[in-house]
Amino acid sequence: MGFKSNGDADSYSSSEEGKRPPDSDADSDATVPELHLAVNDVPDWKGMLLFGSQQMLLCISGLLVLPFLVSDLACAGDRTIELRVKLISSTFVASGIATLLQTTFGLRLSILHGPSFAFIPALSAFKSLPENACPYSRTQSSPEDLWMGRMRAMEGSLMISSAVLFIIGASGLVGKVSKMVGPICIAPLMILLEIGTVPTLVEKMSLHWVSLLEFFVVVLMAVILEPYAVPIPYFSVSQRKIKFVRARIFGMFPYLFSLLFVWFICWLLTITNLEPVEGEARTDKNSTMEVLSGSPWFQIPYPGQFGRPSVDAALLCGFFASAFACLLENLGDYEMVAKVSQQRHPPGAAVNRGIMIEGFGSILAGAFGLGAGVTTYAENIALMHITRVASRATMQMAGVMCIVIGLFTKVAALLASVPDAIVGGLLGIGMAMIMGVSISNLRTVNMRLSRNVAVLGLSLLAGLAVPDYFTLSPIKTGNATTDQVLMTLLSIRMLIGGLVAFILDNTIPGVTRFQRGFPPENEKHELVPLEEDGYAFPPFVNRLLLRHSYLSNLPFLPSQTDLKRTVAEEKIAAEEAEKPDIIV
Repeated sequence: MGFKSNGDADSYSSSEEGKRPPDSDADSDATVPELHLAVNDVPDWKGMLLFGSQQMLLCISGLLVLPFLVSDLACAGDRTIELRVKLISSTFVASGIATLLQTTFGLRLSILHGPSFAFIPALSAFKSLPENACPYSRTQSSPEDLWMGRMRAMEGSLMISSAVLFIIGASGLVGKVSKMVGPICIAPLMILLEIGTVPTLVEKMSLHWVSLLEFFVVVLMAVILEPYAVPIPYFSVSQRKIKFVRARIFGMFPYLFSLLFVWFICWLLTITNLEPVEGEARTDKNSTMEVLSGSPWFQIPYPGQFGRPSVDAALLCGFFASAFACLLENLGDYEMVAKVSQQRHPPGAAVNRGIMIEGFGSILAGAFGLGAGVTTYAENIALMHITRVASRATMQMAGVMCIVIGLFTKVAALLASVPDAIVGGLLGIGMAMIMGVSISNLRTVNMRLSRNVAVLGLSLLAGLAVPDYFTLSPIKTGNATTDQVLMTLLSIRMLIGGLVAFILDNTIPGVTRFQRGFPPENEKHELVPLEEDGYAFPPFVNRLLLRHSYLSNLPFLPSQTDLKRTVAEEKIAAEEAEKPDIIV
């Protein structure tokens, strides 16, 4: 099979050069509905609480899944639930802090951060090594040196790998990387990420049939019942009567409602003794109840809470691959949130700041011992598209809520009592959504060209075959550390497939950048009014940066030209506001 297309593909490439393909999103942009709240709009406190809580509740499934997986990997034995409580609390706090930093100093659009699923393959590969097998069950006592040592190894390894992400953003290298990484590189990487997580999904969902129930209830609410508005009664004080308002509550809170519903089913199975004692669906396991009653009401997570960080070479290399996957994923998310927020293409300085803040947030997550860095949650961007609320203030409120919940340890202990089987269902639907987003990355790629089809197919095949081969034929160099590092790297499907896609897409000629899925090189972005620019800093920051002109040389800060234009617009706006109204 050659890499040059013929027939319709050739006629397309010659006659449609420089134009969007018919299935592109460009045609739909002409009828973009107006936003209820734009990026710089600030609703009243009731609106902030409503929209902020909605965004926070949507990401709860992601905030729960990683602490459950990491606590199992640590092999804490009968202290697993206690560890899980601490991880859940720390996850909420770290995610809230990262969200506040990103929306205030980073990209400055409405972005919510949470633990990244891209780190699951690295954790799974680390867990699959024979020397990392867990010999203790949930009812047995595990040596503290064992599980605390694993937590410290995850701390140090994640902090170092995330520091590289921070440096890439601060140095401006992300701009060079983004010019070489197109949709045809991102799609196989993300698809293989989901495929690599399947064993973990099967392990969790095979615990009990309630995991399937959770999965189907989420699908029912989020997909089938999403467009239906349900009448909700409320008492009108002014009219002194009960009135009804219709709202699409299933589409707004599918994860929360499904979690509460299936949790209630588990409670019924428990009180009726239909579920055996210590069964996977019971809500009154001895260890769970002891931790729930013994947990303090208030506790502040802090860096290094599991001890001095250490480094595991194999895990560090796996986390490097996961951090790079997060980088590519976030570049796509930034484009998506800009489009949903009706903003221009993200400027280079804003993208650099965004990646830099994500790196810092992941360093903080590592210091807390979370075992996974933070990333942008695409489902929250999708909710913005549905509600047409892109206000930065509402996402900052969601970040504050995450921090508050994380500080109240009883809430974390209550969430830790969710049966593992329910978490399996949440993980399944989360993976399904990410898989759909991964495939949608190909919508701008000309897949009628056999060259692009070959790049996609070869990268997926390599990501599927190479890890399986080395699982059957392990590497034996004679050095245990080298063997661990190589086996960890070669067992991460997304790393193998993503690397193959990157090499092939950047070396095989015969197509234009546009046909590879990149935006047209001659695409221009009009200057937007200051009050509509979601990337602009507050006026006092702009004046400070303009006063110290040397700061503009940093790749993550606006240029002097942009700052002068912004300050001039601020001055004009202030003068207009001071003019007295003229009554004719």
